[in-house]
Amino acid sequence: MSIKTDEILAKLKSITMLEATELVKQIEDCFQVSADRIIVVKPNDKFDNNDKDGDEPQTIFDIVLEKFPANKKISFIKEIRSLNLFGSLQETKKVVDNLPQIIKSNVNIQEAEQIKQKLEELGATVSLK
Repeated sequence: MSIKTDEILAKLKSITMLEATELVKQIEDCFQVSADRIIVVKPNDKFDNNDKDGDEPQTIFDIVLEKFPANKKISFIKEIRSLNLFGSLQETKKVVDNLPQIIKSNVNIQEAEQIKQKLEELGATVSLK
C-alpha cells in the first residue's frame, strides 16, 4: 500500500460507527453509488424431481415488444405510459426506440394477454416469453 492509503486506513480505524455510517452516505451521494448489497440467485438447471410426470404449464410471462408501425410511435409511447410500465416518458421513449425490449416482466397470464391484445390492436408485434 502507499503512504496515502495507509494514512486513510489509520484514520478510518479511529472513527466511530456513527461517523463511518455518515461517511458511507457522503460517498454514496458524492459519487452517485450505492453500498447496498445485490444478491443474484441463479436457478439450478439440474433440479431433479421424480414426483412429477410432465412440465407444468407456464403461468408467469415477460411481455416483449418486438416491433410496431413507425407511423404510430407516439401512440405506442402513450399506450405504454398509460399502462404504467415505465416511470418516465424518457424511459418509455428509450424502450420504444430500441426494440425488441421486454416491456413488463413476471406477469400472470391474464394481465399478459390483456396488454398483448391492447398493443396488437395498435399494430404491434408482441410476444410472451
